[in-house]
Amino acid sequence: MQNMFTSVSSEQPRYRSGAVARMAHIPVSTLRIWERRYQVIDPAVTDSGHRLYTGADVERLLLIKQLIELGHAIGTVARLTTPALQEIADARAALGAAPALAAARPRAAMLGLGLPRRLGACALQRVGTWADLAAAEAAQADRAAAQGNTPPDGAQADLLIAEMPTLQPETVNRLLALKQRLGVRRCIVVYGFGADLAAQRLRDAGCHLHRAPLDDADLRVQVDLALTALAGAPAAALAGAAPLLDPGQGAAPPRQFDAAQLNQLAVMANTVACECPRHLAGLVLQLGLFETYSTECLSAGPADAALHADLLRVAGHARAMLEGALLQVIEADGINLDSSPSNASR
Repeated sequence: MQNMFTSVSSEQPRYRSGAVARMAHIPVSTLRIWERRYQVIDPAVTDSGHRLYTGADVERLLLIKQLIELGHAIGTVARLTTPALQEIADARAALGAAPALAAARPRAAMLGLGLPRRLGACALQRVGTWADLAAAEAAQADRAAAQGNTPPDGAQADLLIAEMPTLQPETVNRLLALKQRLGVRRCIVVYGFGADLAAQRLRDAGCHLHRAPLDDADLRVQVDLALTALAGAPAAALAGAAPLLDPGQGAAPPRQFDAAQLNQLAVMANTVACECPRHLAGLVLQLGLFETYSTECLSAGPADAALHADLLRVAGHARAMLEGALLQVIEADGINLDSSPSNASR
């Protein structure tokens, strides 16, 4: 399926070379070489001779830098389109993912210009990136016109990720219609404001809702959980997929922090040089909540129960790994909690 890519930010040139080099974490001299020798990007030039770059230019540079750090030669990636670069990055991410994700990368459609930048490389196939509902609906209309009277060629996407400023009854109707046309099995919606009834309609339709602002790290956690669920779901397309974890890993270790300690770390983040304690505490808290949610999920049968048990183990092991990282940060920053970490079995 053709990848429909829309730039994730404004095409209006606005950034100078020094700012771009800082954002891409490369020297200005490297930026010049990439432009002159490899034609990686073609910035606009003002009447006074200053180069001006767009947000899309910056994101392209970030992708190329990421692939070079993974071992790709600049000469092999410089002329690739941005969608092709993103596809390679996503494929590399899948190689490091769980076996089920690597075997069958879910197809994802994104609604919101900032999502590709916020998510970075994921173990998925991007089959659509649209600025808003109108752009997505226009793309679907064009696809239907191209197919003519031929039967639909099946689901276009497994996962829909949408960022919506508001949720109105009409917006919900259109979003649910798009979800149905795409044939998605998981839907994540991040929204700013909306009526409770509108939000509840989406929840009743199986969408997972989150209020904005949702930072990049939390968004990645939600998407990773959705990808894990899709990879382990008892669907025909993923039948026979490998277990999400090696069965020999067993149950996850007990929790090292209780909710009060994690909340304390989130408040204390302003007293240290970076915000790592706050971000890690938030991730640990989210995964702990998902563990609790997994134990409460209703199962339709033995296969469904086995899936939830596997998801619980995955979330638990991920939480334990992040707890280890959080303990390192606490020690390095000399943070004193009100009480020592305990094996809380909340």
